[in-house]
Amino acid sequence: MNVSETQEKAVAGGDSGGAVQKCAIIVVIDPGHGDRLKAKNPIDPGAVSGKIYEKDIALDVAKLLRTKLQAKTDVIEAVYLTREGDISEVLPRLRWRVDIAKEKKANIFVSLHLDAASASASGQSTLYHPSYDNSKKLATSIVAQAKVVKSRGAKSRDNLYVINLSRFGKETKASVLIELGFISNDTDRASCQTKGSDIAAEITEGIVSFVNANKAIFSK
Repeated sequence: MNVSETQEKAVAGGDSGGAVQKCAIIVVIDPGHGDRLKAKNPIDPGAVSGKIYEKDIALDVAKLLRTKLQAKTDVIEAVYLTREGDISEVLPRLRWRVDIAKEKKANIFVSLHLDAASASASGQSTLYHPSYDNSKKLATSIVAQAKVVKSRGAKSRDNLYVINLSRFGKETKASVLIELGFISNDTDRASCQTKGSDIAAEITEGIVSFVNANKAIFSK
């Protein structure tokens, strides 16, 4: 499996004898698509605009997001990606992504995708399962930071595999799926390609704000 095995642990700073209690959150970032659903199938590109593939933009932003999160050493202990590139072997559809989160004992799971519709449709959405209040809080926190691509808000979805916490381990307290923008919209697509670092910074601030406001849930 072409999965990130190079965990990049952030080194916690500060005086270990100080009064400030640091979080030690593990985040798994899931760049959507980029896998093979059947042996004879090509790699799943996700949504497509010409020769631009959802799977590639999602992966680029995921790597930038990992770097941004790793810099938050007072909050983040470790960050993993579910894939570092295309995965050629056939894996159980969607389940393998959640399995990585379970293996790594992720506290937070963030799946990255792009939407596709008419050329006029635009904006970033963050999706959460309606049964899980912590996921809604995380989605809302991420949405509050969205400026590079205009926000369409936090949206409830009960039919998406990777945001259903019942499939995860007990360590996972929140899971969201971010539609970074519309690949079918010229402005959104360009922003995701050229301003990925800024988008990743916004998502990072949303995650960190959520953690800082909800530290108690991670001690359970």
